Amino acid sequence: MYAQETEPEEDLPFDAVIQSELGGKRMKFYGNTRFNFNQAHFSNWISGGESALTLLYGLDYNFNYSDRNGLVWDTNLLLSIGTTSISGSKYLKKADDRFEINSLVGKQINQFWNYSSFFNFKTQLLPGFKYYKEEGIEMRDKVSRLLSPAIVQAGLGFYYKKSNDMWVNLSPISARIIVVSKKFTEDLVDGAKYFGVERDKSSKFFFGALVSGFFKTEIMENIIWENKYSFYVNYLEKTQNIDFDWNANLRFKVNTKISGNFILHLLYDDDLIGKLQVRELLGLGINIDL
Repeated sequence: MYAQETEPEEDLPFDAVIQSELGGKRMKFYGNTRFNFNQAHFSNWISGGESALTLLYGLDYNFNYSDRNGLVWDTNLLLSIGTTSISGSKYLKKADDRFEINSLVGKQINQFWNYSSFFNFKTQLLPGFKYYKEEGIEMRDKVSRLLSPAIVQAGLGFYYKKSNDMWVNLSPISARIIVVSKKFTEDLVDGAKYFGVERDKSSKFFFGALVSGFFKTEIMENIIWENKYSFYVNYLEKTQNIDFDWNANLRFKVNTKISGNFILHLLYDDDLIGKLQVRELLGLGINIDL
C-alpha cells in the first residue's frame, strides 16, 4: 500500500508501509537556536541604578526516528548559557548555564503507546561562584563546576506520543545518581550536604518513579508556548516528597529573524536545597529555526 503524496508522512499510522528512499523509516532533525541580550544603562540617574549587559545563547535540537517495525527513538539536546556584566563589578557573572541530553527508545504497542527505556543527563559547563565582599573588596568562592554536580537518570516504562508537540513518559522503574567532586564534600561539617551528597562522598543513588513530558502550543499568532516537565518520587527515602522540574518557554516572533523569549523555570528537589528554585529570563534577540 502506497501513501498518497498529499498525506503528510508524519500523519500516517505507525504500521503503514512507507515507500521511500529510507526504506520505511522516518527520520527528522529539527530545532531552534537563539541569541538574546538585555541591556540597561544609567548615567547621572538621580534615583540610582546599575548599568548591566546580559548575553544569552540557547540551543534546543531534536532527532526523531521511527520505522515500520515499531521502533521509536527520540533524542533532545538542550544548551543554555549566558553571562552578565554589571557596572562596578570586576567579575562577569553567570546568567544561565544548562546542558542536558534526553534520549528515549521505545517499541510501539499501538499508534500512540510504546514500551520505553530512557536516559537523561544534566550538568553545567561553566564554574559557579558565590560572591561576597570583604572590607569593601569583591570576592568569590567556587561552588560548582563542570560535572559537579552531574545528574544521570535511566529507567523503564511506557511512552505516550501523540505528536512531536505532545508526549509523556511514565517510568515506574527509574534509577538516578548525583555525581559531584570530592573537592566540594571533603570540608563539609557534620550533617551538611553538597547537592544531596554527604561528606567525603562523590555520589548519591536514588531509586524511584519518574513522570516526564513535553507540551507545545501556539497560544496566538507568532506566540509559541513550550513546556518541559518532570516529577520524581524516591522509593528509598522521603517517599512523601515529590521533586519536580518545570521549564516554561514563551517564544514570540517580531519577524522571521527577530524574536523574544520569556523563560520561567521552577525546580524543587529536597536533596539539593529543600526550597523552591526559580529562574526567570527575558530577552530580545535573533532566533533561527534549524
